[in-house]
Amino acid sequence: MSGCGPKFVQLADNRQAYTRDEGRNLGKKLVASREIDITPLKKVTDGYLGIPYVWGGDSQTGIDCSAFSRQVFRKAYGLELPRKASWQSSFGVPVFKFGLQPGDLVFFGPTQDSIEHVGIYMGDGKFVNATSSQGVKYSSLDENYWLNKYQFARRIPNLQVMDTTKR
Repeated sequence: MSGCGPKFVQLADNRQAYTRDEGRNLGKKLVASREIDITPLKKVTDGYLGIPYVWGGDSQTGIDCSAFSRQVFRKAYGLELPRKASWQSSFGVPVFKFGLQPGDLVFFGPTQDSIEHVGIYMGDGKFVNATSSQGVKYSSLDENYWLNKYQFARRIPNLQVMDTTKR
């Protein structure tokens, strides 16, 4: 019975996926698997904890959510994200919520077409973001407030940690 069972394929961005066999989806391995060292990302994000929220702010004295994600990605990866959360929401590739990995951007708003907030997923259901009430902090995707506003996530492929001597 050669050829029975799941068949793996390699997708364009080096993801593995299962093929369909006899009309059934034989697996859930549909989300890219990448090894990312969270230590440099955590070091950069944790340096912002407690900074107060200021709408339009882009400094250590006050920062908003999109400036926070923009600065973190610039410092950790040398990647320049757009200034607004809604613009950042078009970067990268879509990721299912069950497949979130550290470094994924998570987006919130009343609808998918009206993104008002962005955070950086850090693992274990937690993300770091600049909140208007408490400044930069860790939050849980399972908190009612965020659970009701979560829209989608995006992954920036091929992230490489910057050489600290070049920052």
